[in-house]
Amino acid sequence: MKVNCDYCGSFIEATDEQCPNCGGVNTHFVRTASDTPQTIDELRAYCAKNNLPLDRMHVHIAEDYKAPKAFGIYKDDSTGHFVVYKNKANGQRAIRYEGTDEAYAVNEIYMKIKDLVMDAREHASTQNNRRTSSRPAPKKKSFLSSLFSVIIVIITIGIIFAGIVASIRESSKNGYYNYDGNTYYRHGSYWYMYDDDLGEWDRADNMESYVDEDDFAGKSYDDDSDYEKFPTSDFSDDWSTDDDWDSSDDGSWNDSYDSYDFDSGDWDSDW
Repeated sequence: MKVNCDYCGSFIEATDEQCPNCGGVNTHFVRTASDTPQTIDELRAYCAKNNLPLDRMHVHIAEDYKAPKAFGIYKDDSTGHFVVYKNKANGQRAIRYEGTDEAYAVNEIYMKIKDLVMDAREHASTQNNRRTSSRPAPKKKSFLSSLFSVIIVIITIGIIFAGIVASIRESSKNGYYNYDGNTYYRHGSYWYMYDDDLGEWDRADNMESYVDEDDFAGKSYDDDSDYEKFPTSDFSDDWSTDDDWDSSDDGSWNDSYDSYDFDSGDWDSDW
């Protein structure tokens, strides 16, 4: 995906940390996982590595597939454009993307493949839950055994509640801080300091031992500030993320998903 450099105005890749033309910091910088495919060939290799049943998933890579019920990506040699498409149940084609940005096109179909795998995974989980619920009811427990179980449940709920409260308290501390003449930003349990010379945010360690509530400047960014807005989406934190999809274990096809019928999906929408 192309973005404009804020300093010289030239088009650069969103994944460039600095503008290759003027050397300015790319404020629109997008971090990508190292395992995320960037080309059609890489996407095809990724799917093969993770044993994804593309035929059953109705996904066609590097193919202008014409039949109904299909997702696909290919390069149109006549225009040089990369095309991401969906063929609906009635045969009508919806174009998701058409352009020269191969990485962007590949990411669009990659995310759709991810959604399809997640649908199959959720179906398998539902089937397992149904099988579990259909098992014969266990024998009745004694009064003491039941009381003990209730106590365990209450303790567990208390622990979970305490964890939620702690998480809310931690997230409430996120925002801008002014300390010792510098501007900091807390994001989860991580700290970042704004470098005036470079015009960018860098990691700062162990700031919780120095900065306190009196240094808190607020959560919202002031356009009149002499520092750049903290790019929250560019930095990882310690909250739950979707990165597991990019690990070989979680991205691989599981035989338990085989019962999912991809034909039953939503084939009437544009995507």
